[in-house]
Order: sequence, then C-alpha cells, then structure tokens
Amino acid sequence: MNDIDRPTLQRAPTLVGRKCHCGDWAGFSFVKGERDDWWCWKHYPYKTSARLEAALEAAEVARSFAAKVA
Repeated sequence: MNDIDRPTLQRAPTLVGRKCHCGDWAGFSFVKGERDDWWCWKHYPYKTSARLEAALEAAEVARSFAAKVA
C-alpha cells in the first residue's frame, strides 16, 4: 500500500475551535475530546504576572488610541 491509498490522507483534518471556561477563544485543536483544559490569555496558568500586566497595559493603550481616533 502506498501513501496515497491510505485513508487518513484522503480527507482533510478537522479543526475544532476551543474556548476557555470563561467563554473567550482559546485556540484550535485537531481532536474532539474534552480531556484537556484550554485557557484564554487572561487565564493561562503558566504566564508570569509581569506578562499579564504588560498585556493589560497594552490593551489600555489600544483603547485610548481607539478613543482618540473615533
């Protein structure tokens, strides 16, 4: 059997959108099982507080720029 005849290569993989427990988008996966927890940026457990503070500050700056443009 060659690689072209294999059934796994005859159909495209299905992407599944994942959401955090808060409802925000968390990412994409190729499996449908719910065994793994998925986190959004705000709830990702391995981030340092400095990164979170920088992200919050960047969001505030973006909001202030958007208010000036509008």
